[in-house]
Amino acid sequence: MTAAGPTPVKRPLDILWLYWRKLLKTGSGSIPLKSEISISGLGSTLPNIVLSERLDDDNVIIRLAGTAVENITGQPLAGLNLLDLTPPTQRDRIRRVYANLFTVPCGFHISESIRVKDGKKYTLGALVLPLAAADGAARFTIGQYALSRNGFEDDEFKAISVIEHRQIDRFGYVDVGAGLPE
Repeated sequence: MTAAGPTPVKRPLDILWLYWRKLLKTGSGSIPLKSEISISGLGSTLPNIVLSERLDDDNVIIRLAGTAVENITGQPLAGLNLLDLTPPTQRDRIRRVYANLFTVPCGFHISESIRVKDGKKYTLGALVLPLAAADGAARFTIGQYALSRNGFEDDEFKAISVIEHRQIDRFGYVDVGAGLPE
């Protein structure tokens, strides 16, 4: 995985980015509180949202997953450890990414190319941003996932079990006001 460095957030992931920034402006901390998130504020992107909580380095538990994300994975996600869904060869790297996200705090974006059994190619993009617990400590994340084919949203993607190949194309941290990890 090669870091792409900080890059501007592109559509359709800008829905979450703009909402998160709005919460930041109206809140009192350096990152929004999880309790400030509202379903009405997320609007049409709610099916593409995942809310998770970091319990420790090895446990990032999914607390809420939208229907579109569950359709991509082909399974209910609430209660699962996000790290258990990571390919074993990438688990240590993803663990470090989440550790950085909470330590700095910062966000991250990732773009993956996916090829499925019938030969179709998709792009799966994600933006993950930190949220604070009631005590102000960064402990939660909110992420938005977007699946596209040839640059357009695709609603006919079958469950992830049909994936033959996946490759990380871009990865980068997002400076949310506290800087970027080394």
